Amino acid sequence: MIFDLQSGETPKEITGDVCVVGTGPAGVTLALELARKGRSVVLLEGGGEAYEESSQALYEGAVIGHGHIDVAASRLRQFGGTSGHWTGLCAPLDALDFETRADIPHHGWPITRADLDPFYARAHPYLDLGPYRYDWEDWRSIVPFPALPLDPTKILTDVYQQSPPTRFAEKFMETVRADPKIACWTHANLVDVTLADGGDVVTSVAVRTLDGRATTVKAKTYVIACGGIENARILLNARKQRPAGLGNEHDLVGRFYTDHMTIETSMLLFRDDVDTRLYPTSLKYDGAEILMGLKVHPDVVKARNLNNNSAFLVADYGDAVYSDDFRNYGWVAFSTMLKTFSRGHVPDRFAERTCDVVDDLGSVATGVYRHALRRVLPEKPAQAFRLRQDAEQAPNPDSRVTLTADTDPFGLQRIALDWRVTNEDLLRLRRTHQFIGEQVGAAGLGRLQLGVSDPPDPDIAYSGYHHMGTTRMHADPRQGVVDADCRVHSTKNLYMAGSSVFTTGGCANPTLTITALAIRLAEHLAVSA
Repeated sequence: MIFDLQSGETPKEITGDVCVVGTGPAGVTLALELARKGRSVVLLEGGGEAYEESSQALYEGAVIGHGHIDVAASRLRQFGGTSGHWTGLCAPLDALDFETRADIPHHGWPITRADLDPFYARAHPYLDLGPYRYDWEDWRSIVPFPALPLDPTKILTDVYQQSPPTRFAEKFMETVRADPKIACWTHANLVDVTLADGGDVVTSVAVRTLDGRATTVKAKTYVIACGGIENARILLNARKQRPAGLGNEHDLVGRFYTDHMTIETSMLLFRDDVDTRLYPTSLKYDGAEILMGLKVHPDVVKARNLNNNSAFLVADYGDAVYSDDFRNYGWVAFSTMLKTFSRGHVPDRFAERTCDVVDDLGSVATGVYRHALRRVLPEKPAQAFRLRQDAEQAPNPDSRVTLTADTDPFGLQRIALDWRVTNEDLLRLRRTHQFIGEQVGAAGLGRLQLGVSDPPDPDIAYSGYHHMGTTRMHADPRQGVVDADCRVHSTKNLYMAGSSVFTTGGCANPTLTITALAIRLAEHLAVSA
């Protein structure tokens, strides 16, 4: 059921077995899984059922570190959360991402990839993905195009799957509305967390609307699932009983902020007779839309002190008709609206997106024209490929979310994001590209033009808007905010869900892992809550 805290009589108290704060992929998945197991869930959403400027403004904050990032527009404060504008690319984290590495401090989770595998498989239907298969060997006999003939002990063909992308509001809002075990309250902003006097048990959370209504939620267990930035902000603002912030006894909340460095650089130039048809575009086979990239073998990654990385090949056709240089904000708005209308829905932020299209009409017109020409012109093989990646960063405690003196309408302090892009991260990417080029050359396939300089230029790195790591998971409370079950170490019944618990970011987009962790958490809470 869905209720609006801004409409009708305000309840004095709302109760349930589990209170989940946030309706993005983590929160909605968790609520649905718990409801199926018979638990009553209070699901809180600070925004409305659709986009609202007044609610979205609560996400405003400062950027004080590396630029090329945003803290407000990159997130959505509405039912479905940021799934309302994610791009849909999915892959599980690699086994390497969970391992402790002697060459990279703070690397490693208290769980393994094998621990998550069954939950990754269960996450696939939530995201409208195909079969849970990410090994190229599982697709080789199905896909008619060959992989590049590179030494598999050095370079792997990496497989990703493409979600439509799934919009959780479109797919699950009516399911939540019809579920008697879920009481979802919109415009219900979490403003405080109360512990039992002198204790470590959360007894209630305070909720308010922007128009001044207030109530209290009481449950046996509480889960904060508001994203990699907001999760930290909520804990840091909860200082009424914990002066440093809830869970922040070791000054870890907000630290280890990590993102994917979105970088498109370096150029692979292949011989004319090399078959590259597997790589430039996504392919649809066996109920899945898949996209392939090149990945350095994990043994080589460790031996050469590299970060994990998957490089996609972006075709450079040498002909403007085949160029995608029109894909900026206007085209993204236009294509998003077109896809949403094709599914029978009205796009969220319709007026804003229409303004983006009108403001950038030249690029939109160019895109439409080129797509039309591509349908009638013969397919042209690419001459070269740029390497595009969401490159991993090593865990860095100095990369962090902190509070500023500015406050929002509820009196909560806003955030400052100090995203650190280090020279070492960029130099590791440079060495990764060099190694790929060496292997392409050794196989006689072509050569690489290296695009990462030494010393590196940090301006080549843009945010992937994958906010991770700010309430990181670790078995030791002096090194992490939550334990292997996502429980805040210093409490008995408060949990964090979403990408804030990531210990490393790997090079996979985080939504599949977020959803898998939510299902895993639901299994735990169904027994313990």
